[in-house]
Amino acid sequence: MTSKQRVLAALDHQQPDRVPVDFGAHPQVLADLRRYLGLGEDASFHALLGVDLAGVGPGIKRQASPICYADPTREVTEDGLFIDLWGVGFRRAQTPTGEYIDIAYHPLAGPRELSDIEAHTYMDPDDWDYSRIGETAVSLSPCAVGVHCRGTFEISWFIRGMDDFMLDLALEPKQACALLDRVQEPLLERLRRILEAGGDAVDIAEYNDDVGVQSGLMLSPEMWRRYLKPRIGEMFALIRSFGRRVRYHSCGGVRDILPDLIDLGLDILNPVQPLARGMEPLALKRDFGRHITLHGGIDMQALLPHASAPRVREETRRLLDTLNDGGGWIACASHNLQPDTPPENIVAMYETLLGRDIA
Repeated sequence: MTSKQRVLAALDHQQPDRVPVDFGAHPQVLADLRRYLGLGEDASFHALLGVDLAGVGPGIKRQASPICYADPTREVTEDGLFIDLWGVGFRRAQTPTGEYIDIAYHPLAGPRELSDIEAHTYMDPDDWDYSRIGETAVSLSPCAVGVHCRGTFEISWFIRGMDDFMLDLALEPKQACALLDRVQEPLLERLRRILEAGGDAVDIAEYNDDVGVQSGLMLSPEMWRRYLKPRIGEMFALIRSFGRRVRYHSCGGVRDILPDLIDLGLDILNPVQPLARGMEPLALKRDFGRHITLHGGIDMQALLPHASAPRVREETRRLLDTLNDGGGWIACASHNLQPDTPPENIVAMYETLLGRDIA
């Protein structure tokens, strides 16, 4: 099987020749893994680890710095604040395990009126160059090719601030909905242009909108259904109108809304955070595996950073034996690998998944 055939078989709940695998990692992990394996800077982890998926997206026409969170930086202030296309500010943060960029400024925090929401500057789909998406997607076509859309809820609270936006949902729903709609509009148009540019070379489109934490949802299922489900449904409907598979990304415990997401047309759930409430992978396979494909699920909170390599092999094998039965699993860590993950554990995971040596 080619990588694309392998992934599509898994999505159709057919048994692939081997489990399809994905890979994502903090830059420091890549450097550490190169050193551990004795690889040069031009080494391809994609080939080495048998990665079956690839991503494509538009280029940004103008940016103030390559340092950014999820969307490009349009301005860097004198005091080192990186302002993105939505007006949200981030700062660089050095931690014991590596450098990150953390949210530091919410442009519509505090008391606000509807007029403030209308006057704010939002991401413009015209800020992006879509001209090379189709060509790039075709060049990646031995793999299953995916595109990506950020999430309306997450960006809305980034703009407003978590506390203020949650209060708006409870006490000022008209204002909360106004912000959600102003964020959704350019996201939807940008996604439409990406899907048009990618054509039939695109297989999967991801809608990325974190609503979960370790203990469950950030907001009640009822509030999620009232304010977020219709907007997610609009995103899913656009993806399905192009004949693409729908992947939904949310960290944390989202089991309570999985039936709703399936009703909306969900194909793939990512990243499957096994230590979050209700997210044990084998239970999800048992209860929802007829309807969706699980993408992720190998624990990166406790197992991969702290267990021994033999223990990683044991747990990966346990998941592989069940989750890959009849397709329905794309294997990888439960989020991008972080710098506290020993390289030997990464090797142990992928050697178990691929059934061959990589070191």
